[in-house]
Amino acid sequence: MIRSIALSTIATLSLCLVALGCQADSPPASAQPEAPVEVATEAPEELISKPPPRSEVLVSATDTLIVPRFREVAQKMGALQISLNALCDSPSQERLDEARGTWREARVPWMRSQAMWFGPIMDRRSRSYVDWAPIEPERIERMLEKRDTVDAKYLREYLASTQRGLGAVEYVLFEDDSAVLSKLSRENSIRCQYLVALGDLVADETAGALADWTGNNADGLSYAEYFNGTADDSLIGKSALNELIRTSVFMSRTITDMRLGKALGVDGITADPDALLGGDGHRMVADMRNQVLGMRDVYLGGDSDSGLGVSALARGLSGETDQRMRTAFENALQAIDELEEPLRETIQSDPQAALNAHAALKQMQLTLSTDIVSLLDVTVGFADTDGDGG
Repeated sequence: MIRSIALSTIATLSLCLVALGCQADSPPASAQPEAPVEVATEAPEELISKPPPRSEVLVSATDTLIVPRFREVAQKMGALQISLNALCDSPSQERLDEARGTWREARVPWMRSQAMWFGPIMDRRSRSYVDWAPIEPERIERMLEKRDTVDAKYLREYLASTQRGLGAVEYVLFEDDSAVLSKLSRENSIRCQYLVALGDLVADETAGALADWTGNNADGLSYAEYFNGTADDSLIGKSALNELIRTSVFMSRTITDMRLGKALGVDGITADPDALLGGDGHRMVADMRNQVLGMRDVYLGGDSDSGLGVSALARGLSGETDQRMRTAFENALQAIDELEEPLRETIQSDPQAALNAHAALKQMQLTLSTDIVSLLDVTVGFADTDGDGG
């Protein structure tokens, strides 16, 4: 099973991942990105040495970053499940506010996990159950009109990915307060059944992905051990490293070129606000920041060199290239921090900030996809689709 997971993963990277949303007009033609501010993020001198064995980096990545991150995802999705159940048990403004807050909290580790979307996440097609974008509100409403009952099994087996996941939860929760509570308070509310089923599904799917990583599944097979080379039958180390780096490469391209760049109309293309995906929860800037943080986590090995990451390999070959990558991450995060929610209004009211963010993200993308890929002799290739879009 693990061998098939790896083969399917390598053949099926799909990283149209960015969950942003915007309906802004094109920024003025006169607006140009300002030069990114150079942020001092030097690697400590004691960290600069010859590169560690690749096997040590892969073991550290799985043990200190990837498995803990998916454990956090599963925990937060479980908390969301509890919050949605509580809301439907007794709809109130307080519980609605709590459910919205828990939804936002659940998105944080989920978005920071995107740079680790290979292995079980891809093999299980978890994103189609947990966070597909965009959703289709009209299809959701037609389904609710026809159904007397809805549960997680029905969502998993019969509904399209555009009718389930965190985006569907957002659609139900972030309508006008009084409208949400009125609909959820109806006797035998089908909307409440739907909301509870959505919570059950995202909690079950993320728990399943974690179990596949740790081996706490029916087969007792750990993808972590297969990925990092500690199992008897393991993925080749270079292939595992390629997987770790190219996932971030494809992510950076998606965020920079396919989403924010297209929405702004940079490089002479027509501005396309629909390139940014999202709903009324106003979390587009937060999502983008957490996605970049996730890529930086993979590079550093954690929040800040808490483990052995890609940086340890790069630093041993070229301290200058490693420093350039670190600075690019920090500049991108700093530029994103200048954006305000909701992003659609920020792009209209402060297009310069959005252009600056795009410029910083572009530099991060180029440093990763050219300097780091070349330095570590990574094979990137092209991102094949696995049937998931968004």
